[in-house]
Amino acid sequence: MGDKSIKSPSSLPLASRGFFAARTDPAGHALAQRIPAAFPDIAAATLNDSNCLLPKGFIAKVNNRGAVSLTGTDPNNPAESYTLYFDALTRRHNQSFPVGDNPWLTFTKAPTTVLLAIHSIPTHILPKDDYPIFIFIKKSIHNRKEVTIGVARYLNQSRAVRLTKQTTSVVVSVTPDDVPILLPDLFLFSKRLKVEKTMQANRYTQCTNCYRF
Repeated sequence: MGDKSIKSPSSLPLASRGFFAARTDPAGHALAQRIPAAFPDIAAATLNDSNCLLPKGFIAKVNNRGAVSLTGTDPNNPAESYTLYFDALTRRHNQSFPVGDNPWLTFTKAPTTVLLAIHSIPTHILPKDDYPIFIFIKKSIHNRKEVTIGVARYLNQSRAVRLTKQTTSVVVSVTPDDVPILLPDLFLFSKRLKVEKTMQANRYTQCTNCYRF
């Protein structure tokens, strides 16, 4: 019998298994419904031609700005494993579907972030509107946990409404590795604050807004 004390590796987040290609000029594609069905097999064939020994199962998606994503179905294989094949995959993709003068750019790893909501922050300690909440809470979190957040915003965007409450919530982005450091609560501002993943956790986002699911 095997050693039951040996745990199988944890599954990677979907974002860690994904990579994408945006169009040169973000625009919808006429074959947006066909690409998700056809491209996983095209990608697998491309990897076979390159003598790639990595897993070849993928899920493809196309958003309304024409960006194409591939997410590996192997739960333990990260997107970075395919970095050497991004150029070949891009060439095959541009050859397989009409591009005109607007081809897809080279595949790249999907940005990986998780959004966490920090609840019950006292409103009386919040900064004025001319002082960004990001700078305010980034410093406090780093001082407490040595975790550097990526972005921060109020869960409730209305300052007028926030000030009618005694507490409010702030949403911050962190890397998957930092999630267990902040969950399930965080001692901040001399209070123990509840922390939880938001419904938007693990979505892919690119700052140029050409790739979003």
